[in-house]
Parts: sequence; C-alpha cells; structure tokens
Amino acid sequence: MLEILFFPVVLLATFPGGALFPAFVLTALYLKRRSGMTKLGRAATIVATLTWTVYGIYETRMYFWMKTVIAPIRVDLLLIVPVLYLLTIIATIALWRSAKVPPAKPHPESGS
Repeated sequence: MLEILFFPVVLLATFPGGALFPAFVLTALYLKRRSGMTKLGRAATIVATLTWTVYGIYETRMYFWMKTVIAPIRVDLLLIVPVLYLLTIIATIALWRSAKVPPAKPHPESGS
C-alpha cells in the first residue's frame, strides 16, 4: 500500500524536474477557472502551485546532493509528501467545485 502512495515521490526523486508538472497543471487550471472560484479556492490553488514549484526547486537540489553521498536517506519526504498531497487535494476540490458553478449571466439593464 505504501509503495502505491509513495510511487509519485519516488518518480519525482528520479526525475526532479517532474515536480514542476503539477505546478503547471494547477496554474493552467487556475487561469482557466479562476472567475468561478471563491477567494478561498483561489488562495488554495495558488498555495498548492507555489508549494509544488518550491518543492521542484528543492527536489532538484536534493537530486544533486544525493549523488555526493553513499546512502542518502530521505526522511524529509515523510513531512513534505503529506503536505503536498493535502494541498493538491484541496486545490483539486476547489477547481472541481469551480467547474460545477455555472458562469455568471449579465444582469439586464433596468429602466426600460
């Protein structure tokens, strides 16, 4: 079970630039759906996007560090991964909820 849960992280540790993929996807979806999102949903999506971007930079640095040691043990991932997963789930729910909201209709002019 844990292998399935941590497979994306193992993949990202092998290809650290791949950590920017979720950031790009979240950014694209945010730009497409931001008008239908609540302030909290927009904030959650922005925080998740920034967190994935910072993680991508951090993971790239760790990738090169791991090449300088004999047996790297990545205990930091036990803290980082749940935070990334939680923020991604919250942002995904916010984006999904914004897709369900119909676009606002313009109000007819009054006075006629």
